[in-house]
Amino acid sequence: MRLLIWCLLASTVWAQPPAPGVTPAPGAPQEPPQVAVPAETEPELKFNGYIQSSYSANFNAPGDGRNLYHGYDERTNRLRLDVLNLNLQYALDEAERTGFRLDITGGGSMPRVDAASGLFRDPYTGYSNTDFDIRQAFLSHTFENGLRVDVGKFATHLGYEVMDGVDGRNPNATRALTFTYSPFTHTGMRVSYPIDDTLSVTGLLVLGADNFQDTNRSLSVGAQLNYHPTDDFSLVANFFQGPEQIRNDLNQRQLWEFIANYKVTEAITLGADVLRAREQGLAPDGGTVQWNSLVLYWTNRFDDHFSLNFRQEWFNDPDGSRILPGAHYSGFTVTPEYRITEDWVVRMDFRFDHADRPVFDRRGQMVQQQNTFFLGQSYKF
Repeated sequence: MRLLIWCLLASTVWAQPPAPGVTPAPGAPQEPPQVAVPAETEPELKFNGYIQSSYSANFNAPGDGRNLYHGYDERTNRLRLDVLNLNLQYALDEAERTGFRLDITGGGSMPRVDAASGLFRDPYTGYSNTDFDIRQAFLSHTFENGLRVDVGKFATHLGYEVMDGVDGRNPNATRALTFTYSPFTHTGMRVSYPIDDTLSVTGLLVLGADNFQDTNRSLSVGAQLNYHPTDDFSLVANFFQGPEQIRNDLNQRQLWEFIANYKVTEAITLGADVLRAREQGLAPDGGTVQWNSLVLYWTNRFDDHFSLNFRQEWFNDPDGSRILPGAHYSGFTVTPEYRITEDWVVRMDFRFDHADRPVFDRRGQMVQQQNTFFLGQSYKF
């Protein structure tokens, strides 16, 4: 199985000339699989891209210049090219055709965070020192009944938020902890099937979470059930389980997630992401640790140019196994968004982080609050 995965992935990446790549984003309410329609003409090779730059400031003035527990905007007082995402794809979702997708990224923020172990990240030390990444690279075949099989490296099915890029732009400019500390990509096989117009299912057999090179001898599994009775409402159930620790095939990580998205009116959209996770063998006594989160989203689109977006997150890490030393975290984010055109967008984030114990740096002193500002612009082409 692993040999097949490696051979197919290698052929996807290297059989094509060095060309711009792909960008799905991890998770978020995904577009449900559609029943494929046989193409009457030869499909075209499609190319598009996404570029984002930003500036971030931390009002705590931390001594090490870092926004603690943030994802992409980890460095403060920096003007950065976050990402240039290029996407090349051919014959996806077309019945009885084999296609491919290649997604590549470069930049000073996102590639180092998204990088999978064994590709552009050391699988044993976790260190990544490159501004380049292959986000996705997979072969795909869609059968006449809508069943689609992808083999290679692809974005995770988990999460409401996504890796900003060709596949989507998040309502908030910075990423929630729930997104930052969940998987970004998987390498292996993904199968999706539309049961009917309102229900679709997806299954995964992969090397693990953010693993291009397996560090143990076991595979991980994932699943998604996507219920979308109307164009305005969707309910998604996600699951993932497998041994994610290096050279350990026994201790299991398990994630359950439920996502709801509801377009109340043409102007207002509400969203929710509930995550519950556990992993064996990480407690000081060798027992099981747990973490869970709840994220609420409110997007208010006033007109064709201006939106105001809100996010409230609670992240509970009682065992200190993720990022906080046993703390309870909450974060509130306000994001004004101005669309110069539908593809050229300017966003500001005012983010207010709080923990129930001192975990943030303020001029060398540990405090319970961290307030940050983020200004970014992005363009899709």
